[in-house]
Amino acid sequence: MYSYKTKKLVTSGVLVADEVQEFEQVKMLVGHMYHRTKRKFKVIDPYRKGPLAKEMLELRDDRGNMLGEIPCQRITHGHVLVIPTIFSKNDEYYTLKEVTTLLRNGQKKTIAEYELAEVTESLNKTTLTTHFVTTAGQQLCRADKQTITWKTLKYRDVKTNRSWSGSSIPEESNYLAVKSPLIMGYVAQTAGLGPASLKAKEQQIVYQKLGKIIAIDNGGNILGTKKYCNDRTDPTRAAETFLPYIKGYHRAIKAEAILPSDPSCDIFIKYLAN
Repeated sequence: MYSYKTKKLVTSGVLVADEVQEFEQVKMLVGHMYHRTKRKFKVIDPYRKGPLAKEMLELRDDRGNMLGEIPCQRITHGHVLVIPTIFSKNDEYYTLKEVTTLLRNGQKKTIAEYELAEVTESLNKTTLTTHFVTTAGQQLCRADKQTITWKTLKYRDVKTNRSWSGSSIPEESNYLAVKSPLIMGYVAQTAGLGPASLKAKEQQIVYQKLGKIIAIDNGGNILGTKKYCNDRTDPTRAAETFLPYIKGYHRAIKAEAILPSDPSCDIFIKYLAN
C-alpha cells in the first residue's frame, strides 16, 4: 500500500483511536518499480466497540441508492472499517463524498456516500539519458536511455465538474543502475552509476584517455610510444601492456610488460643503445 501519511510504501502500520489514514494499493512491476492504482481507501477507528459480525459499511450514492456493503475487518485489538475513496461498479466510477455515523437500534451504523464520476486515462512517460563523455564533454558513444511509462487516471465529478488526477509515480521509484561500457582507448572514472530518482533527466559518466608508455634514451629524447591496452573486464582499469620494441635499443629494465597503477597517466621507460 502507498501511505499518504508517510509518502512511502507500507505493509503494516499503527492506528490510534479515532485516527483516519488514507492508503492506495500499488501494482508491483519488474525490479523495484511499481505504480499506484485507482484503488484508494481509508482506515478509521481501529478500537471501535460493538458486534464484529453484524457491523457493515453501507455504500450509497448521493440519491440514497444502495451500492453495496463492506464488512468490518478484524485486527489484533479490535476491528476496522475500510472505506474506498474511489471504486467502480457496473462500469461506473464513484468518488467518496462524505462518511456519516448513525445510531440505529442502539448500534452505530456507518454510511459512506458517493458521487458519480467520469474517468479518463492518459499515458505518461519520463526518460533518463546517460551520456558517456570525455572531461571536455565530447560524446564517446551512443547515450543510454531509460524510459518509464505509467497511466494517469483523471476523475471528474459529473455534478460539480471538479476534476483531479488519480494514479501517479511514487516518490520512491528509481531508474535502474547504469554500468560504464568498455570504450577502446579510454578509461572510465567510475564503474557505473546507481539507481537514479525519476526526477532526474540527464546524467553522465566521464572517461579519460588511456595513458601510454614513452620510451626515452639517456638524454631524455623520445624514441617511441605505445598506448596502454584496455582491461576487457573492467572499464576503469588498463590491462597489462607489453613494452614497445625500439630498433637499435634495448630496455634498461628486465620487465617485458607493465600493469599501470594509474591508467590515465603516462610512464617513461629508459632504453639503452645496443
